[in-house]
Amino acid sequence: MTVRIPDHIVTITPYVPGKPIEEARRQLGLREIVKLASNENPLGPSPLALEAIREAAARIHRYPDSHGHDLRQALAERLGLPTAHIVLGNGSTEIVENLAKAFLSRDRGAVVADQSFIMYPIAVKTMDAPLTLVPLRDYRHDLAAMAAACDDRTALVYIGNPNNPTGTCVGRAEFEVYFRRVPAHVLTVIDEAYRDYVEAADYPDGLDDLRRGRNVVLLRTFSKIHGLAGMRIGYAVTVKEVALALEAVRSPFNTSVLAQAAARAALEDEDHILRSREENRREARYLAAEMARRGMKFVPSVANFFLVFTPLRGEETHQAFLREGVIIRPMEAYGFSHAVRVSVGTRREIQRFLEVWDRVASGAQGQGSRASHAS
Repeated sequence: MTVRIPDHIVTITPYVPGKPIEEARRQLGLREIVKLASNENPLGPSPLALEAIREAAARIHRYPDSHGHDLRQALAERLGLPTAHIVLGNGSTEIVENLAKAFLSRDRGAVVADQSFIMYPIAVKTMDAPLTLVPLRDYRHDLAAMAAACDDRTALVYIGNPNNPTGTCVGRAEFEVYFRRVPAHVLTVIDEAYRDYVEAADYPDGLDDLRRGRNVVLLRTFSKIHGLAGMRIGYAVTVKEVALALEAVRSPFNTSVLAQAAARAALEDEDHILRSREENRREARYLAAEMARRGMKFVPSVANFFLVFTPLRGEETHQAFLREGVIIRPMEAYGFSHAVRVSVGTRREIQRFLEVWDRVASGAQGQGSRASHAS
């Protein structure tokens, strides 16, 4: 091939999503598949969102409102901010990338927590920008260390709160220390994709920081508690100047007619949000109790998933579960070689996961005993 791929692109390992149910069915020939890999809402979308999609379907021959006026207006009313502070994205992941496009270059870099959402470093590397990785501390963002890692070249700091894939969050006191220490020129990106599941009393609302005049961008999504992952729609809340920069680099018509309609309806469905939160609370406690009873090692989570440590390597565990019709997420790409991420599903899905774990774990222990005996 005569086309030259830039060196900084060649070094990027592409993002690998959780295996789709349809692909697993084709690959395995199994009729029933349980997917606990992508932190989706097991209750599905809001009924109001489904009705809005049906009503909007007749308009899909027209381009969408590129600025998403009605959805942004609904968000602005709910958040108590002008619409000029809100930018829509094709999922909040697109906004992670657009922030890099707007603010990073070879001379302007970003600070990212190691073992956080893998799209943060991918976005930075795509811009061939300096990337500083700061280790987690007790599976949580070390905000003081992240502030200390910033220098004159730092433009962005990406913070997942709660963090994916560990399911941990950072409290208000640590954020206060961080904001006292981070340089004034740095823009802090707080990804709150899983905020709706958090019950910790000290969990900070990033809107408070925005209202206090701090340089922040809040990322939120309709993919999780609202159950619209397949619609691909999220949003950023930030100061007007940053919002204008994001508007300058985003693709036109980046959110579809159906996504805008579904998100606006889902936003108003308080019953579905409450039901989804209560279901997650109940089933997360059940899953944690059952894992503890089995002696499984995992990180306590405030979100809708757990980081679970495995006797086999994560990919081996993933493949063993896949053969049994259960999709979980191996975590080697995140630096956890012997771990998988397991979403909180329905009770039936969780019980299916535990049944397979009992078989896979006992088989892995048997392999270890045979290897030890042979040596």
